[in-house]
Amino acid sequence: MLFTSLPFIVFVTVLLILYYLLPLRFRWGVLLAGSLFFYAQAGLSSLLYVAATVCTTYAAGLAMFKARFIRDEKISAASSKEEKKAVRARAKSLCFKWLLACLIVNFGILAVIKYTGFLLENLGILSAANGGVFTGFVVPLGISFYTFQTMGYIIDVYREKAKPETNILKLALFASFFPQVIQGPISRFNDLSLTLLSGNIFHKKNLSFGAQRVLWGFFKKLVIADRLAAAMNALFTGEYAGVYALLAMLLYAVVLYADFSGGIDITVGVAEMFGVKVAENFDRPFYAPNIAEYWRRWHISMGSWFRDYLFYPLSVCKPMLKLSAAARKKLGDTLGKRVTVYISLFTVWFMTGLWHGATWNFIVWGLVNGLFLLLTQEFQPLYDKFRQKCRWSNSKGYAAFQIVRTFLLMCAIRSIDRYNGVGTAFRRILSVFTEFNFTALLNEGVTELGVTASGYIAAGLGLAVVLWVSFLQRNGKDIREILAGKSWALRSAALMGIFFMIVIFGAYGLGYDARQFMYNQF
Repeated sequence: MLFTSLPFIVFVTVLLILYYLLPLRFRWGVLLAGSLFFYAQAGLSSLLYVAATVCTTYAAGLAMFKARFIRDEKISAASSKEEKKAVRARAKSLCFKWLLACLIVNFGILAVIKYTGFLLENLGILSAANGGVFTGFVVPLGISFYTFQTMGYIIDVYREKAKPETNILKLALFASFFPQVIQGPISRFNDLSLTLLSGNIFHKKNLSFGAQRVLWGFFKKLVIADRLAAAMNALFTGEYAGVYALLAMLLYAVVLYADFSGGIDITVGVAEMFGVKVAENFDRPFYAPNIAEYWRRWHISMGSWFRDYLFYPLSVCKPMLKLSAAARKKLGDTLGKRVTVYISLFTVWFMTGLWHGATWNFIVWGLVNGLFLLLTQEFQPLYDKFRQKCRWSNSKGYAAFQIVRTFLLMCAIRSIDRYNGVGTAFRRILSVFTEFNFTALLNEGVTELGVTASGYIAAGLGLAVVLWVSFLQRNGKDIREILAGKSWALRSAALMGIFFMIVIFGAYGLGYDARQFMYNQF
C-alpha cells in the first residue's frame, strides 16, 4: 500500500475515525490492528517474520525481568558484600546470555534473508558457471527497520535503560507501527512508547499540523522525486559520462532526499494525527558545512543507532582496550589511542554500507564515507589554525562555499551505490574531470532521458520551495508554527499553493507508474 496512494489515504482516514471514537484504553489496539492489516497487504509472510521478532524479543525481555527480580530478592537476603557481588554477576551473566540469543536469532534472520545470495556468490559457491539457481529470499516489509528498532529495545532492557514491556501486544505495536514500516525512523522504546502505547486525546492542532506535514511529504515525493526519477535512472543505467555523470549525481542526491525525507514527513505527519510523536530523521542536510555535520543531519535515527549500539560498545570493549594499550606502547599516545577509534569507525561504516544493501557498491560506499570522516577528524587542527589566520573564512561567502563543497562531495560518494559495479562508479566519477563537456547537454539535450522540459521546470520550482522552507527553519523553527502565527488568509494561500502544485505538477495520472519509496528496499 503506497503512502501516496488513494487506498492509503482512505485507510488512514478510517483508522483515525475509529481511533478517536473508541475509549482511550482501546486506542492503542486500533493502531495495532491497523498496523497488522497494513503488513498483511505486503503478504502474510511479512506478518510471520515480524511475529517471530516480537516473540523472541518479548521472551528475552521477560527472562531478564525475572532474573533481576530474583537478583533483587537474593541481594536483600544476602549478608555480605561478596555474596551480593556474586548474585549480581550471575544475574548479569544470565541476562547477557538472553540478550546474545535474541540478537543472534534476529540478526541471523536478517542476515540469511538479505545476504545469503551475496555470500554464496562471493564464496564461489553460486555462479552461472556452476549452475547456481539460488534467486534469493523475498525480503519482508521493513525487516531492517523493525529488527534494528526491537534490538535497540532489548539492548536498552539489558542495560536497564528501559523497562521490559510485559504486554506482548504492546510490544508488537512498537515493532510494527505502520507509518514507520517503509523507511523508519528507527525509534527508541522509551521515546515512542510515551505516546504510542496509551490512548491520546484528540487535539485539533495534532490533526492540522499532521495533515500539513503529510501534504509536505506528498509535495516532495510527487513533484520532485517522482518527476526526476526517470532521468536519474536513465543516466545511471546508460553509458553516460562527463557532464552527464555529474548530472546523474546531482539528480540522485535531489531525488533520494525528496523521496526519503518526503516519506519521513508522511510518517511523522500520520503519527502526529494520532497524537504519536515519532523522532525526526532529517535536519536540513543540504546546508551542512562538512561531511561529519552532514551525517548528523541525514538519517539521524540510523546514525544514532550505530553510534550507541555499535561504535561506543565496540570502542570500550575489553579486546579494544587491550589493543589500545598495546598500540600506545608501540606507536605512542598520540597515534596509539586513535587505532581503536579508526577500527570502530570503519567497522560502523562497513556495517552501515552492508545494512543498505548486499553489494560491494554499498560496502565501498560505506568505507569511503568512513575514510572522509576520518580525514575530516584528522585535519581538524589544521582547519582550526586556518580559521584563526584567515578572517575571511568566517564570512558568509566562505560558509556558502563549504555547503556547496560538501554537497558535491556527498553527491560523488553517494553515486557509488547506484552504478553497476564499483569500477564503473569510479570511472564515471573520474570522467567528470576528464571528459567534462558542458555543451553536450545543450547539443544532445536532457529531455531525451524520459523527463520533459516542463517536468524539469516543475521539479526545479519544487526544489526551490523546499530549499527556501529549509532556510526559514535554520534556527530550529517549524514552518508550521511560523505559518500558524500568520493571518488566516496567508496561511490558507500557502497551504493551497502547495496543494495545487501537487495537483498540477505531481507525477501521477494516466500512464504513470507509481513508484515505491526508495528506502523500502532496505
